[in-house]
Amino acid sequence: MISFQHVSLAYRTGQLALDDLSFHLRSGSFTFLTGHSGAGKSSLLRLIARLEKPTSGEIQVGNTAYSTLKTRQEPKLRRQMGIVFQDNQLLYDRSVFDNVALPLIIGGYKFKDIKTRVMAALERVNLASRYAENPINLSGGEQQRVGIARAVVARPKLLLADEPTGNLDAEISEEIMKLLLQFNASGVSVLFATHDRELLNSFKFPQLVLEAGRLSNASDASLHLHAKQAPETVS
Repeated sequence: MISFQHVSLAYRTGQLALDDLSFHLRSGSFTFLTGHSGAGKSSLLRLIARLEKPTSGEIQVGNTAYSTLKTRQEPKLRRQMGIVFQDNQLLYDRSVFDNVALPLIIGGYKFKDIKTRVMAALERVNLASRYAENPINLSGGEQQRVGIARAVVARPKLLLADEPTGNLDAEISEEIMKLLLQFNASGVSVLFATHDRELLNSFKFPQLVLEAGRLSNASDASLHLHAKQAPETVS
């Protein structure tokens, strides 16, 4: 599903944000991306979402090689992904329904299909009854669930979660985690960035561990890792 081959990302100053990353995540996997603040987690997710371009190396998601990807093809690529942010990034001048519908509107779906998909997505996160409300009236956990509904409403093959539980208490974090597990069980690949040790210890999924922009270790046979100062394969 996701393949990095010797990928590096440098700032304009020349400082490396990511240094020589090589790994492969299988389709349908659930993988934690972890490391201290500033280790490069968000940069890695931005590369996958094609919001950044690597300085060197090759990225492939599904059958799409990024080295041959044209700018006009990028929106179509992103429609195959769902992104869940730590701070929700909801629009407070629109209803819950409108927030969730946004990716479908951008994608040119017909209103009948939009209505069906939005209500189905809200049903899955137990917020169908709140569709007409302004998100500002919802709790933090409910707002994050709206963000998840928006991320999955177009039925993506890949879900990128950037610290989605970072601002939530333990009980709500567990609730959000269970939702992501449900989507993973239905075949969606999930890459979940977090530094929450409790989550990492509670769920024994493969881990990509970043340290100062480099991969330091990994776990589980579903994730293969090649990097400096790391074993060639993990089993």
